[in-house]
Amino acid sequence: MGMSVTLFDGMGSEATGEIIRADRKAMRIQADHITHYPFELSLKITLAVAFPKAHRQGVMIEKCTELGVAAIWPIVTSHSVVKPTSSSIEKWSRRAVEAAKQSGRTWVPQIELPKTFDQCLEQHDPFDVVVLLDIDATEPTLPSLLKSCEADSSILILIGPEGGWTQDERDKAIARGYVRSTISPTVLRTETAAIAACAIAASLYSKASA
Repeated sequence: MGMSVTLFDGMGSEATGEIIRADRKAMRIQADHITHYPFELSLKITLAVAFPKAHRQGVMIEKCTELGVAAIWPIVTSHSVVKPTSSSIEKWSRRAVEAAKQSGRTWVPQIELPKTFDQCLEQHDPFDVVVLLDIDATEPTLPSLLKSCEADSSILILIGPEGGWTQDERDKAIARGYVRSTISPTVLRTETAAIAACAIAASLYSKASA
């Protein structure tokens, strides 16, 4: 008893505390000095991702969390190789919490329930900018696109499976106002593209380096 601990709620609040009772079933902590921290970036990135195979999923969640992603939406596309389940969401959410702890984040990205591609397109209204990452796109590149965004914007970025988007998916996204953009002249794995997108946003909009 008497051990000091640090608590956080995943939504920006952090508190110091002291363990006053603990047993196998429960732990009681006396918390004090609650501090609320603003979101780490002055740009909020939500990634809608067609998840890669299992052995690469955890790395993607971990690194995107470390880099400041706000939320991750698993999506199912025509060429998807993974169809997430509720147990997958629980596992990925735990990985996000662990990564937030390790990286000192007080904000934990929300891992949403799986969506179809069409459902994802229907939920773009809350965002200031919506982007379809696509190897066939030329301009604008994602760095130039994000650099042109206003501070405190919310951005939704769609990242497809390694099989790419179908032409029907491209057409639907463009009709909804999505901007086609690219990161690299080379073909990236899904998790590489997701991590790169977050790294670009972090380099441009980190409040710590502003």
